[in-house]
Amino acid sequence: MNVFQRKFFSIIEEAPEDLQPGPITPLPEDPEAEVAAAGAQMDAGNVDQLAIPDNPEIALKQQQTARTIQTLNTWIGEVENFIDYLNGTDQGSINFTINSADCDSILTDIQRSESKKISRLAQDLSGLSESLKQYLLLARRKESGSESI
Repeated sequence: MNVFQRKFFSIIEEAPEDLQPGPITPLPEDPEAEVAAAGAQMDAGNVDQLAIPDNPEIALKQQQTARTIQTLNTWIGEVENFIDYLNGTDQGSINFTINSADCDSILTDIQRSESKKISRLAQDLSGLSESLKQYLLLARRKESGSESI
């Protein structure tokens, strides 16, 4: 025996009772059967009995993500409503009103001078709406836990 082995054995022999190694449990004769038994216990629903505390940080992040999704839905709805108000084809839109005005009306002058601005503004708002929809998709992915914003 070398010096280190002797020192190690002397430390083990001098260790108090509670630090002494206990009896060695023999390995099961059939490890596959034990794995199958453990799997059967998990299938039986014994895993649900484990008490796992909720993580407040995860709960807070889920609340923030839910609020973000709600805010984005609101913004997208408002922007799309304004696009329809500006450049829609229904009777209440600005575009419909100025294009159906009488020839001698001031609305005809507005149609000639401002229709390009109205269309350009509606196009820019459509781009904003599509960008917000992309962020909404990212937020939904984050909510499902597969990605972060």
